[in-house]
Amino acid sequence: MLPRFLASPGISVLINAFAVLFLSVNLVQNYFMFHNHAIGQSSLPYATMSDMPQPSSHDPLTAISLSIPRSPAKALPSILISEEEESKIKRDQYGGKGDKPHLGGFTEFDPLGVSPSLWKHMISHYGIKSLLDVGCGKGVSTSWFVTHGLEYVQCVEGSHDAVSQSIVPSTTPEENYQRVVEHDFSRGPWWPERTVDAVWCVEFTEHVGRNYQPNYLTAFRKAALIFVTHSNWGGWHHVEVHDDDWWRTRWEAAGLVYSESLTQEARLVAIQDQNRRDLTLDMTNDKLYFVGQHVYLNVQVFINPMVASLPEHSHLFAEVSVTLGVSSGLYEGAGIACSD
Repeated sequence: MLPRFLASPGISVLINAFAVLFLSVNLVQNYFMFHNHAIGQSSLPYATMSDMPQPSSHDPLTAISLSIPRSPAKALPSILISEEEESKIKRDQYGGKGDKPHLGGFTEFDPLGVSPSLWKHMISHYGIKSLLDVGCGKGVSTSWFVTHGLEYVQCVEGSHDAVSQSIVPSTTPEENYQRVVEHDFSRGPWWPERTVDAVWCVEFTEHVGRNYQPNYLTAFRKAALIFVTHSNWGGWHHVEVHDDDWWRTRWEAAGLVYSESLTQEARLVAIQDQNRRDLTLDMTNDKLYFVGQHVYLNVQVFINPMVASLPEHSHLFAEVSVTLGVSSGLYEGAGIACSD
């Protein structure tokens, strides 16, 4: 039984009024709580930003993540083997004396991996001024780019035997960087100090197991364009033999953008070299050189937007502006000055 003063009509009205007010406040509060949650501005009791995982200074982006490596990289030269270990390795025509078996595999001159026509096209049509040669061997392709006026050319090679026989011209005192870098990618990642317009990587990827691919991918991440081949057959330490689709998927998964048009263009230009006999004196005695075969069959071209979008690489794709002639149907120079 309620006390008499609580049972009076005035008190009952007051209690009912407070009850209605309490329910109204709770309804309004719950409405705003659910509304804020729905638009992504969660309020208690839902998780707030302070409850979410935060970037940790102890867990920074690594060199192999989807980023441009910025800090200096330390080159890790190959670890040489003993004469006894070397005597157990049958290298045949391949170089690499003193190297571990996964290194070497280069020859005095391999015409299948060169394409002067494509190299010229890379400079004149794509506007390439700086280049990194990954897996350069003795430096045939590197030397070509050095002697054709690029402002920055560097090569990285894992074989100590190849580096000791390098034909790459040295840098000048003004250039102030190491032209030939000896680095074994099975020991860790490496990348150049600066970004470059292009990576040239021919007859290399098939030699490196996928467990070490992230180590040379760091070098790819410093380039705007990547020209890379693969092998469809066996050879010295060919541990990754796959078709075009596998490699395309592999590098797209790593964040590179495959360009079908650039790939087909590069192959069409490279095949122009297949019948050349003027690269060495010995070529006049042998008609089976297949110049550029690895390139015109297997080269793929990828774009790295993180580097290609930088202002210092805005000169790329230097094709002269053309217009479609109305009467002739042929492409003609527009004849308009760049200043216009």
